[in-house]
Amino acid sequence: MRIFGFLRKYVPIFAWVSLGILTVSAICYNFAINNVATADTVNDTVGLAVRFALAKITGWLPFSLFELLCICALPLVVILTVWLVRTRGGAVARVRSILAILSAIALILSSYVFTLGVGYRTTALSNKIGVEDAKNIGREELFTVTALLVNEVNGLAADLTTVDGETVMPYDFREMCRRLCDAYDTVAERYNSLESFDTAPKPVLLSTVMSDSGIMGIYSFFTGEANVNVEYPDYTTPFTTAHEMAHQRGIARENEANFVAFLVCISSDDAYIRYSGYLNMLEYFLSAAYSTDKAAYPDIFATISKTAIDDIRAANAITLAHKDSLIRKINDKLNDNYLKFNGTEGIISYGYVVRLTVGYYRQ
Repeated sequence: MRIFGFLRKYVPIFAWVSLGILTVSAICYNFAINNVATADTVNDTVGLAVRFALAKITGWLPFSLFELLCICALPLVVILTVWLVRTRGGAVARVRSILAILSAIALILSSYVFTLGVGYRTTALSNKIGVEDAKNIGREELFTVTALLVNEVNGLAADLTTVDGETVMPYDFREMCRRLCDAYDTVAERYNSLESFDTAPKPVLLSTVMSDSGIMGIYSFFTGEANVNVEYPDYTTPFTTAHEMAHQRGIARENEANFVAFLVCISSDDAYIRYSGYLNMLEYFLSAAYSTDKAAYPDIFATISKTAIDDIRAANAITLAHKDSLIRKINDKLNDNYLKFNGTEGIISYGYVVRLTVGYYRQ
């Protein structure tokens, strides 16, 4: 009886609730790691509900709540520390205050499990949508698909507006997001396993800091926001945004989110968004082509539109300007370990998108 009295006195209801949620999420995650069917079920039910709710709750904000929390992180830690030290009411008040902080952390961990964690353990996207994982790509096939992408890029680039040597998106960020939501609807009709709902991605004000970290975009799992680095040239923005929106829709693996972004962009009615999809994918294929046949690479590169080459060089210039950042080196290491922890190959797994795209073109 004394134990129950002690717990009733020191442990508030919200702490029990958050502990219960964390326990359930831990059990779900443990089963998901060992059973793909369980991971699919959780990701498509509870996970969908959590991702949808978070995206809608924060979607009405005209700014990124995630960015604001990052900016306020250090001051918040200081404030919480002072609050704990100066809490009045003796041991009971201090214990309850500490439990309040731990409860918030428990809810954040639980949200990770349902928004991203379980998603890494689901059925491979290629099996979900019936696109072959082309593991036996020959040189000729690789260069053939690369040429197809070049043709698409060149055809679209001819009608785009350029300013100072870079193509310019002919509308603002919000309108781009609306058009991407429409494109997601189109893709979801074609592939039933892909989710579709309207969301409001956020342009990051401190995009330079993201560039220092080597980050083009980030999905904030505990606020449900798709955050986009807008320091890079316009042509990267639709593809990056579509990639982060894929995470909002339960596609956790980076390579698969890249492929979904490609499908969404090229399915758009808008020429600039299609250009973004084809050119961003072309960059992956150019890298693969260079690794496959360095002698033949200049010939295919020479076929690319000057407009597209200028866009690529503008993006590379920003990357080079930030490549020696200490933040980037630390983040690359952390990101690589994070991806490996979640059952992927690490940063190298991004190249897997080439295999999915070749499989798509084989169809």
